[in-house]
Amino acid sequence: MVKRRGFTLIELLVVIAIIALLMAILMPALNRARELGRRSVCMGNLKQLVFAWVMYADDNGGDLANGIAGNDDGATPPTITGWVGPVDSAATQPTQQNQIKTGVLYEYCKNPKVFKCPAGQVGHYLTYAVVCAMNGHVIGSAKTAQVWAGNRGDVTRANDRIVFLDIGIVRIIAEGSYKIPYNQKQWEHPPPVRHRDGVTVGYADSHCTYWKWKGQGTITAGRNDTGGYTPGAGDDPELQDLRLMQTGVYGRLCSPPW
Repeated sequence: MVKRRGFTLIELLVVIAIIALLMAILMPALNRARELGRRSVCMGNLKQLVFAWVMYADDNGGDLANGIAGNDDGATPPTITGWVGPVDSAATQPTQQNQIKTGVLYEYCKNPKVFKCPAGQVGHYLTYAVVCAMNGHVIGSAKTAQVWAGNRGDVTRANDRIVFLDIGIVRIIAEGSYKIPYNQKQWEHPPPVRHRDGVTVGYADSHCTYWKWKGQGTITAGRNDTGGYTPGAGDDPELQDLRLMQTGVYGRLCSPPW
C-alpha cells in the first residue's frame, strides 16, 4: 500500500496564521487605496457641478443658481429656483433622481450620478451642498459685509471661494445650504468628515481639493453630527480648522471675532 502524507494540524494553523497576518497588514493599505479612488471620483463630480454652476451664471447675466436646495418661487404650482429640487432621502431612487432633475443646474449636468459621492450611503442620491455664501442662506452680517454673493460679480478671488462641498448628511442638504457663521467663532452645521475625517470641496474657479482636519474636536463634532460646535479658546488645531472653512466660504475672516 502507498502511504500518502497530508498536512498536519500544526502546518495548517501556521498557514492560516500567516494568511491572517498578511491580511492584517494589507487591509489598511487596500482601504486607503479604495478611499483615494472614491475621493478622486468625488472631486471629479464637484468639478462638473462647478462647471454647471458657472454655465448657469453665464446664461443668466451672472446671477448665481439659488444655493438653497428645493427653493421655489412661491407660486402655485411652484417653479423650482434651487440648484436641485426638494430633498427626500426616504423616496425611491427614481423619485430622488427626479427631484435632482427639477433643479436649475441639471440642464447643464444631465447625469444624476454626478450629484452623489461614491462613498455616499445606500439609497441616498444627493450628497453635495452649496455653501451659504453662494446665494444660499444669509447668516448674520454676511450680506452687509459683502461676503455673500448673489452674482458672479460679487465673487472676488474665485480661486479662494468654495461653492460645493461633500457633506453627505441628508438632513443638512434638505435644510437648504451648508451654513457656517461669518461673525462667530463657531460651526453651525457639523464639520464634514466623510473622507477619512476630511472633506472634499469645489471652488468657484472649478479647482477641487481635499482637506484633512487637524483637530480631534472638529473630527468628533463631525462624526457625532454635532451642530453649533464651538472650539475652545486654547484648541489651536480646532481653531485652524474653523478658520480654514470660514475663509473658504466667505473669502476672508471677520474681525472681530478673529
